[in-house]
Order: sequence, then C-alpha cells, then structure tokens
Amino acid sequence: MNGEHEADLDWAFESLPELAGSNPADFEISRLPGYTNHNFRLRGARADWVLRLPRAATNRFIDRAAEAHNQSLAHDLGIAPQAAWRNSGGVTLTATLGGSRGLRSADFESAHKLALIVEPFRRLHRSGLRFEGGFDLRRTLWQHYELLEPTQRPGFEPRMEQAHRTLSLIEHEDLAPAPSHRDPVLGNLLLETDRLWLIDWEYSAMASPYWDLAILCNEAGLDLRRSRRLLQAYCAGGPPMKESLLFDYRGLLKLLNDCWMAALAIS
Repeated sequence: MNGEHEADLDWAFESLPELAGSNPADFEISRLPGYTNHNFRLRGARADWVLRLPRAATNRFIDRAAEAHNQSLAHDLGIAPQAAWRNSGGVTLTATLGGSRGLRSADFESAHKLALIVEPFRRLHRSGLRFEGGFDLRRTLWQHYELLEPTQRPGFEPRMEQAHRTLSLIEHEDLAPAPSHRDPVLGNLLLETDRLWLIDWEYSAMASPYWDLAILCNEAGLDLRRSRRLLQAYCAGGPPMKESLLFDYRGLLKLLNDCWMAALAIS
C-alpha cells in the first residue's frame, strides 16, 4: 500500500463503527479494481468486507443520497447487497458475497448463464420502482463533454455531432425511463451458481432500459449475433425491443464513457 492508501485505511479503521477495535494488521488487505473509487477487500478471521473510499473528484458527479435510496430499493428487490455502513460522502463498508465471482465475457456464450445475467435487469426494469435521479442522454452527453479541457474537445466534436443526430432520430422510438443501474460493467456484476448480483449503484437512476443492456454488450464485447441473443433472452415473456436502438445506444454510451474517462484523467 502506498502512503495515501495507508492514510485512507487508518481513517477508516478509526471512523467506521464496524471496524472498531480492529486495525489493518488484523486483515489481509488487497486492492480491488475501480476507476472512480479506491476499493479494498478486508479479509479477517471473523469478517470479510469490501471497503469503498471515493476519489476526491468523484462526488462532484454523484448524488450519494440518491445512490443510497436506489440501492436500498434494489436490495429489497433481491438483486443488490446492502451496505453495512455508509456516510454522505460515499464511503461504504459491505460484506463480501463469498460464493460469487466477477462476470466474464465468456459467460455470455452459455444460454443458462445468459438467462441469469438478464434476469435481475429484467426484474429491475419491470419493477415499477421509482429511483431518484433521471438522466436525459443528450443532456448527460453534453455535461460530460463540458468536463473536458478545451484542448480535448476538438477530438470529440465530430462524434458529438453524430450523437446529436442519432438522438434526434431515436427519441420517438425509445422506451419510457425505468429504474436502471446505469453502470453494469463486468466488475459490478457478481455471479453465483443460480443468480447475478449487481453492486456499486452510484450511477443508478431512471433511464431507458436500453442503457443497461447497451453497457452490458459493450463491456462484454458482444458482436451482433451475441447482442441479439442477449436482447432475445431479456425480452422473453415481455414486449419486443429493437436491435437498431440497442446498436445506437451502444455507440452513444461508448462516447459517453470515452468523455468520462478523459475527464476523469484530468481531475
């Protein structure tokens, strides 16, 4: 651990009630992946935790009260763990899901696993729950573009112009906003034998169901054949959805992600 992380961990052990009476030496501590947060697994004799410490710039972009509200609803729905402790700054301590593993691109090839992957998203989108926060994709793209330095923006301008044309074409075909995770990267999806858990709800809000499905396809690197299989599995027992809109959302959210990563690199 570097000095910054050691200071962060010392603060956590001094401040979190669940860690009272313990110190870092009582745990095997390992870093976990994460772009917007510093994440650690704390594995001890009597407890196994995931500690999330947001990066300093992260809370400029995230509504932590909305995250807590939305994750609580998702927990009640049976698709998300509940944090054992959190504060208003986004620090969380959550028990690990010991029988789970991170989702892999290869999992999308199995019909059985594909059914497990789409089930929590289908349940969430069709739940009728009302998440806090709503995201208009056009406005969100523009907000992320404005986070860029002036020297970065020319490289994104042609893609932004194309995105606005695409949004104008699809806005009358899109689905009504539904409660959505909005960041289902593979590291946020934990697979057990018979279910998939969704973690890290900091970007959750009301959004088009295409949003979650498009990120799943992008993150898993699905080609057209496999993205069609995912959409068919998701739509089982419900209304059909359009492959063309899923394709358009994949491009739009790839642009959004690229803007975000470029902005995060300078923050």
